[in-house]
Amino acid sequence: MEHFKLPAGVRDVLPEESAALDEAEALLRDKFARAGFRPVRTAGLEYYDTFTQIRSPVAQAAMFKMTDKDGNLIVLRPDMTLACARIAATKMSDPAARLSYVSNIYDFSGGGSSDREVAQAGVEIFGEQGAASDAYAVAFAVECLRALGLEDFVVDIGHVGFYKGLLEESGLSGAKAEELRRYINAKDAVNTEIALRASGAPARVQAAILALPSLFGGAEVLEAAEQLTDNALARASLAHLKAVYRCLCEAGVERYVSFDLGTVKSLAYYSGMVFTGLAAGVGAPVLSGGRYDGLCAQFGRDLSAVGFAIGMMRVLRARGAKNNVRETGVVNVALAKGRLASECADTFIRCGIRAEVLKEDTRKLVLETPDKKFRFFFVKPSDVPTYVEYGVADIGIVGKDTLLEADADLYEMLDLGFEKCRLCLAGFPEKKEELNKPHLRVATKYVHTAKKLFASRGEDAEIIPLHGSIELAPLTGLSDVIFDIVQSGGTLRANGLVVLDEVFDISARLIANKVSLKTKAAILPLIREIGKIVGE
Repeated sequence: MEHFKLPAGVRDVLPEESAALDEAEALLRDKFARAGFRPVRTAGLEYYDTFTQIRSPVAQAAMFKMTDKDGNLIVLRPDMTLACARIAATKMSDPAARLSYVSNIYDFSGGGSSDREVAQAGVEIFGEQGAASDAYAVAFAVECLRALGLEDFVVDIGHVGFYKGLLEESGLSGAKAEELRRYINAKDAVNTEIALRASGAPARVQAAILALPSLFGGAEVLEAAEQLTDNALARASLAHLKAVYRCLCEAGVERYVSFDLGTVKSLAYYSGMVFTGLAAGVGAPVLSGGRYDGLCAQFGRDLSAVGFAIGMMRVLRARGAKNNVRETGVVNVALAKGRLASECADTFIRCGIRAEVLKEDTRKLVLETPDKKFRFFFVKPSDVPTYVEYGVADIGIVGKDTLLEADADLYEMLDLGFEKCRLCLAGFPEKKEELNKPHLRVATKYVHTAKKLFASRGEDAEIIPLHGSIELAPLTGLSDVIFDIVQSGGTLRANGLVVLDEVFDISARLIANKVSLKTKAAILPLIREIGKIVGE
């Protein structure tokens, strides 16, 4: 019955899994205590106004809100770091403190590979500064993941100061800088370049920022980054990361560490080093942390701070990830069957991959190369981003239109340059002057993209979802215009319609799962080789 169901994004934890979770949490509680961390249990409800008065990494739209009996707006606990910082700043007087927690947080916006109720365990270190403190946080995070039974993982380290330093010389405004940060975080080199060209930033600064999405790997990327800029803040950030790495080598955990200067987390929240734990078999990070020295000051007391949180359910999934489809040595590729797969086959073959299997006339949905190094999944185009986001596929090839609509959490690595077309607003010629009118009726199968487009323009439009023969909508009066893919424009002309506004250039893109890119050694060389071929 309907009332027995749970809301989207939450689930019950049944006995076997609950026992495993209890065991993992008990292990971490013991480890935290032995390392000198004192446990706290923060309130599950907080005033909404608390988060409107500070620079919070939690978007207001991501909070579960409700009205208290006195009329005040309150929220379910959205973040443990904020709660611990509030306690350290307002309820403790020690100049330094090490706090730990095992608790749930609540994310109203959770979806895709994220839950809305998240079991976390973590630590916060207050009043300690410098490279040694940062290195300790990373090394302790590595110890915790290993204690939980993980071995096939990497902790990716970056520094927001490097990006901030480049921004100082770019002349970009706050809004433009944030837009650029999102592109860099997604490793979307195409939109990064477009945004930079429009900014008018100096050529050397543009070159440095354009390099960010590819600046990841071993400690050698720090040396490469130094050659890109003379900015004092950027170079000081690199020097700090080098000092952190020396400490990590002394701690003997360097084999679990990599660097990614293209990991640019919230500039308003993080103040220095940031890090993310990525484990094989899980399509999303199992750990996230960083330095946030300005946070406690917003609660009235200036304390330096660094810490991390572990996603407990993701750790359990990583520990139990024994599905054959995710074998460590095999690269899994999601493709849409048809002309796109055939074009991809030619590209893969030129890279030395025995991908002739993609040209076979078969109804099989899973194909392997003869050497079993690559496995190809044939899925619907709209499902390619989903398979990649969840980590079932390590990489995928899909049209930019599908990516825009999916809005998935993954890396967009390359514009492959084929399957080119345009995503346009189209209709009868006389509708050109009515595109900005209130309550414009727009028929489309790209509902999410259309809503974002008109919201970004500050325009009020009624989005009418359709799944085929979109051109019929204006002919029958269902809509004023359509928002759809246009290649040759033949269907439009045959029905008396024209392109009114070219909104996006569309082509095939190579996408990658965020974890797979860092944990499967064969993927990055393949992407670089494909990039060379595309650039010829």
